[in-house]
Amino acid sequence: MNQQGGLINCKKCGSLFIKGARDICDNCFKAELEQVDKIKAFINKRGEGKTTIEEIVNELGINKNELEELIEKGRLFSVMPKLIIKCRFCGIEIEDEQKSSFVCTKCLNKFSPKGDLAKINALKEEQQKQISEKRVRRTYSEGPKSRCGFIQNYDF
Repeated sequence: MNQQGGLINCKKCGSLFIKGARDICDNCFKAELEQVDKIKAFINKRGEGKTTIEEIVNELGINKNELEELIEKGRLFSVMPKLIIKCRFCGIEIEDEQKSSFVCTKCLNKFSPKGDLAKINALKEEQQKQISEKRVRRTYSEGPKSRCGFIQNYDF
């Protein structure tokens, strides 16, 4: 059954289709698979040598953003060892494990909040310590007892 909530526009061509596991229509998915096959054939045809993204873009006329999206999706997993991917930040060649993120380990550690996380946790602990010290220092007034019981120790 067609439910209006399931109808979306294809991310690539804009045509209306029923959303399933993909965010692109069947025609665009078939075209994407053909493109993946073309890329894999080009890389495998080069033999044992490695291929850069720029070479694939120039030789096959594929949009660089679309190629990077295919890599991120894992569509080119079988040929990843034959690809040379450079870090988006420092430009060094990335090892196999990080290729789909386009960021090397050094830059990932540099830009990740792990270092900042320790600082943030230290600040939170300091604030909690200050709050607990204020609670301990706060003394209740020792004035005459009120008939309201629980209100007696609060200053109004």
